Amino acid sequence: MITSYKIDWKVPDNIEFFISTNQSGFSKEKFEYANFSFDVGDNQTNVQSNINCLKKQLNINHIVFMNQTHSHIVSNVSIDSKCVDSDAIFSNDKRIACAVLTADCIPILITNKTGSIIGCIHAGWKGLKDNIIEKFFNKLSNIKREEFIVLLGPCISQKNYEVDGDVLNHFPKYSKRFKKIKTGKYKMNLRYIAYDILSDIGITDVTISKSCTFDENFYSYRKDGITGRFVSLIWFKNASR
Repeated sequence: MITSYKIDWKVPDNIEFFISTNQSGFSKEKFEYANFSFDVGDNQTNVQSNINCLKKQLNINHIVFMNQTHSHIVSNVSIDSKCVDSDAIFSNDKRIACAVLTADCIPILITNKTGSIIGCIHAGWKGLKDNIIEKFFNKLSNIKREEFIVLLGPCISQKNYEVDGDVLNHFPKYSKRFKKIKTGKYKMNLRYIAYDILSDIGITDVTISKSCTFDENFYSYRKDGITGRFVSLIWFKNASR
């Protein structure tokens, strides 16, 4: 069984979500235990075993993963979708789950109050700079902003996320979310920049995880370099049908 991260996120009765932690699974050595990425150097059979285990555990037949490249591409996906070249996906296809893989970036899960849509976003500083959040919700302009329900999942905390001044320069509107340190670099509050962006575009129902991937039982690229990716996914309760 793949262990899950527990957080109180209120979603409609027909919506389910899951965030993995790194306490059990089939991956070995640097990738112990529940790595869901085929692109980080892990044994491919072990990755597939983790995916198969999760599908069986959650009773899901089809998970749509993304080929994530820190882009600002947003895609509408369906049962016919495989691994799409995107950093954000959404769907109303009740046969699938939408998944995002992370190891410090923010996994953002999205639904709405009627439970008619699901989606997820891979949000690092590059994606935030290129307006990945704004572009996601612009794709769903038929739904009022106040109808959305959003979860900002576990990501790297400000105290562990050091960046250069050129990163700060991309976020003049959110400079209060950077703290200058003695080296002349900055500590960046990634999750609260995302929160501010959501607030600015009218998304107010936002649950924020306080967990840090660097300090807790998740993969962290900033800490380990060569490492796996944990999964956050969202689906309709009848996704297995």
